[in-house]
Amino acid sequence: MMLWKYTIMLPIFRNVLFNVSKRVNSNSNLAISSAFHLLSKQSITNVPQQFFLKPVTQNVIQSCGFKVMGLVKRRCKDCYLVRRQERLYNICKTHPRHKQMSMVKDVRHTWILTHATQSKVRPW
Repeated sequence: MMLWKYTIMLPIFRNVLFNVSKRVNSNSNLAISSAFHLLSKQSITNVPQQFFLKPVTQNVIQSCGFKVMGLVKRRCKDCYLVRRQERLYNICKTHPRHKQMSMVKDVRHTWILTHATQSKVRPW
């Protein structure tokens, strides 16, 4: 992720190091001062625009999800109840935060017991 910074600065550092290495033989103080001068002189304006980050627009439209409730009820005059797929839904166009859906019953609790399973005395 930080690699693009190094690719931008690489030509600048290469130029500075090349100029410093030429001047090291003459005077070391002069070479250091010229290196700092070259670093301050180079600017990022010479870098092509393709290396800069582009702004990202948000494509997702946020919406409120359904609250799973045991008892679904209307919260305002615009709320209406709908039954779909064994659930009761409360839908509201004006206030999306009013959206509710009923809990689904567990399959174990919906069994219909036959007469064979409803005796106090077990047959065995």
